[in-house]
Amino acid sequence: MRRGPVIACSGKIRHRPDQTPGSMLSTLHHTVLQSIIDHLPSGVTMFDAGQRLVAYNQQARKLLDFPDELFAHGMPTLYDFALFNARRGEYGPGNPEQQAQAVSDRARSLQPHVFERQRPDGTVIEIRGTPLPTGGFVSIYTDVTERKRSEQETRRLAVYLDAVINALPQGVTVIDEHLVIRLWNRSFEQLLDLPEGLMKPGVTFEDVARSNAQRGEYGEVDVEAKVVEAAALARQFLPHRLIRQRPNGRTLEIVGSALSIDGQIRGFVTTYTDVTELREAQQALERLNAELDQRVTERTRALQDLNKELESFTYSVSHDLRTPLRSIQGFSTLLLETEAEKLSEQGRTSLQRIQSNAGRMGSLITDLLSMAQHSRGDLDLQQVNLSAMAQGVANDLQRADPDRQADWRIVPGLWVQADPGLLRLVLQNLLGNAWKYTARRDMAVIELSGSGEIDRMCWFELQDNGAGFDMQYADQLFQPFQRLHRPHEFEGTGIGLAIVQRILQRHGGSINGQAEIGQGALFRFCLPCVQAQAPQGL
Repeated sequence: MRRGPVIACSGKIRHRPDQTPGSMLSTLHHTVLQSIIDHLPSGVTMFDAGQRLVAYNQQARKLLDFPDELFAHGMPTLYDFALFNARRGEYGPGNPEQQAQAVSDRARSLQPHVFERQRPDGTVIEIRGTPLPTGGFVSIYTDVTERKRSEQETRRLAVYLDAVINALPQGVTVIDEHLVIRLWNRSFEQLLDLPEGLMKPGVTFEDVARSNAQRGEYGEVDVEAKVVEAAALARQFLPHRLIRQRPNGRTLEIVGSALSIDGQIRGFVTTYTDVTELREAQQALERLNAELDQRVTERTRALQDLNKELESFTYSVSHDLRTPLRSIQGFSTLLLETEAEKLSEQGRTSLQRIQSNAGRMGSLITDLLSMAQHSRGDLDLQQVNLSAMAQGVANDLQRADPDRQADWRIVPGLWVQADPGLLRLVLQNLLGNAWKYTARRDMAVIELSGSGEIDRMCWFELQDNGAGFDMQYADQLFQPFQRLHRPHEFEGTGIGLAIVQRILQRHGGSINGQAEIGQGALFRFCLPCVQAQAPQGL
């Protein structure tokens, strides 16, 4: 029985009435061929010598977006395909019949071809055509949209990289494992004053080293021996940093690091920086530092001498002031004891005022000496349990006035880095003030707590429910001899908080206060935190 010719439809190959069995492949071969092209990732079409489609796969129809209607009347011709594409604008503006005919005419040349076409939807198709020995041709259609985008992105990044590299003031080179210089920038050529034309594709590390040696960049050396030595060092791909003085007087800092790709050393990257001005500035800074050190030494010595003179003067003044005060107090007491009956009431009152003021003057002198003493001298910094020390001061205050009722709220576990003697004086003044200004309360409440750490400084809060003060005079809190309460209300010399501030400042700390009249006061102060101990090895 004679079989009919082959017709391909919907991705299948069938017999056509006008073909003989020998004119196309056998049915078995058709089946095998169809199975093969159906599993290809690319689109495939096969046209016979008359440019009629005889085989295709569904991937081709999908890539070219051919509808079922195009295959409704049998297998279309190449002209049919081209006319359909032309009418929907695949080839751009023009006469669709002429565009389709041009496609058909080119195909008759039966020349192998490869070209890309961008479809109106932006998809880029690569079309490869191959003539068949018996006439006709096979075309392969591949979607290369992503590849083209990647290539475009690669080109764009290459442009960016080139712009960035060449905008750098530092010279840059990338050298592969064969010592071929794969990448360099203009600054590299300019900083080394390389000859025109030396840097070109394929130039090697040895070529540049030879040029440098010939131009005296390494001093008086044997050129070829220097090239061999430099290349041998370079092949070790060791990280390096060196300073090189060029013949023109400029100073270059050269830093190289290994280039690792997939865990393997594949060369190295080197940067060249002109550090001439930086080196000159560093040298000038070193000279200035030496001068400053000398000035500091001289001024420190002068300050030490001044402190000694001030200490001698302070004690001298103290002695000179205390002597007449003792005389005033002594004679006024003697008058009251021996001549009281001869004095009027006003006279006795005046003598008592003289004694009181003389006593107050003595307290001022004592406080002045204390402030002077604690404003100088070396600090003996230790780890101090602030809570325990504060509790001790509180116990002393309570024992001195056991009839008073007080609620001491001292948070345990507060530690600082401080001079123990000076810290005790701080607490005696702060807690003493809180104790003094809560004297008129039935139940005094005095609380010491921590409030956090900032830049290695520990902050603390001391709060009471005492008399408070007017905040408009807060700027006078830490000024010597400035008191915010009248002497008959609360005794004192006005020097305690000034001493506290100076001691805290000597530790690098500070203090501030806020209050409301009749509502108590809050003082916040900071001291260096205790530094954590480094763990000890086994």
